[in-house]
Amino acid sequence: SGEEEPYKKAIKECIEKGILADYLMRKGSEVVNMLLDEYDYETDIEVQREEAREEGRKQGREEGQKKGREEGRIEEKSALIRKKLEKGKTISEIADDLENTEENIAHLIEQFHLHIN
Repeated sequence: SGEEEPYKKAIKECIEKGILADYLMRKGSEVVNMLLDEYDYETDIEVQREEAREEGRKQGREEGQKKGREEGRIEEKSALIRKKLEKGKTISEIADDLENTEENIAHLIEQFHLHIN
């Protein structure tokens, strides 16, 4: 009868029974459209492109958030090192305080142009 609801019910049952579950969860609406003879190759390609763009945006946001958190941790560590240098602590003492290596602390001092007072 060209009704969409029975197709959706069948897809839901297939997913529940594990029949093509991954595919149907991702592409269920496309399957319904194909079954209703509404499938159009150009539309399908555009839908796939938009899904790929959205996935790319999602990955970009996640990577940006991760990079931001990492940069925040480095800046926080830099501020701590700066404060400890201002208090007259040595690289060795700073490394002990921050549970890090002297090499890493020296590298951060150089990278952020921190100066020993």
